[in-house]
Amino acid sequence: MYIREYIQYTKCFKALSVLECFQGLKAYKKNEKAMKEIENVDIFDSIDAQSETLGFLEKKSGAMDGIYRPKITDKKKGYVATIRFLPNLSRDGKVLQSAIEKHQHYVDFKNHPELAGYYDCAKNLTDKCDMCTMYWKLHNSKNATEVEKAELISRSTKYYSYILVIEDEQNRELEGKILIYPYGYKIKEKIKDQKDGISGDPCNVFDLANGKNFKLVMKQLGEYPNYDSSTFMDVSPIMVQGRKVPVEVDEKTGKNKITNAKAKKMITDMLMERTVNLEDHIAKEWTSEDRYKITQILEILSGNDVNVSQRTASRPDSGVSTKEPDDEATFGENDDAGDFFELDGDEN
Repeated sequence: MYIREYIQYTKCFKALSVLECFQGLKAYKKNEKAMKEIENVDIFDSIDAQSETLGFLEKKSGAMDGIYRPKITDKKKGYVATIRFLPNLSRDGKVLQSAIEKHQHYVDFKNHPELAGYYDCAKNLTDKCDMCTMYWKLHNSKNATEVEKAELISRSTKYYSYILVIEDEQNRELEGKILIYPYGYKIKEKIKDQKDGISGDPCNVFDLANGKNFKLVMKQLGEYPNYDSSTFMDVSPIMVQGRKVPVEVDEKTGKNKITNAKAKKMITDMLMERTVNLEDHIAKEWTSEDRYKITQILEILSGNDVNVSQRTASRPDSGVSTKEPDDEATFGENDDAGDFFELDGDEN
């Protein structure tokens, strides 16, 4: 019924892909629900301040965009949750690499908020990045003021993976949901330690039958959250609808195997019905707007006056003398900088 109504609503079924139909249908049903709620209100009656007609004023959860953003609100207690890293199963059923790695610059321009925010590092896709070049030019300067300026365009490396939120007492509404979790070097190293068997047998924590739940513990140390107390738990199969799926032990390997057809279908359905996609967070080439802003940023860092409202800035000399280290995944930023995910409008 809904599909037929949506097709009639769009009047362009032949031009729509299956995915576009599905996405459009979800939006259509969502809008229809909102309209029904509004239609049930008599505008000539008294509509109190708690009416759902004012629902748009309510602050939405940070995970509305599908990103898991644990944020410490109680500095004494910290943030505690249990999550499960999930394999990256594509929409067409292929198993892909479990995480996306991405380098990003954060431009900390308080005097130019229109330029502040996150920019994908060009070295994600090419061998050269004007932002990196400028950073190392300033960082290697003998002028203390220029060295300080380098921190205004620090770069960090983040990893994006699917997770299942098992328990989160700070945000109960997220439990049972599949989200995308961006994490830094420390958690990545904890995953690597499991792979290498640093303490115990080697383990692929993303494995559905032999992976491990992750006890995420964030504590406030100084300005930044710290993840040192976070740890992987014992080997266990994944949970679906609050219950561990049944497994059998392979006699040859001693490893768990999921053989139950119903369990396999439930897991596949759960993974496929996610509302988020890792590929949406793959590093992208700079748009013309990004390039314009970056040109302005580099001009300002070079000490030149610019009129940000006027799109006429010239590019700084790209032939600057710099010395960049071979391994520069993250520079100029504490790995535990939790505000990396807490700023509004950070999609640049």
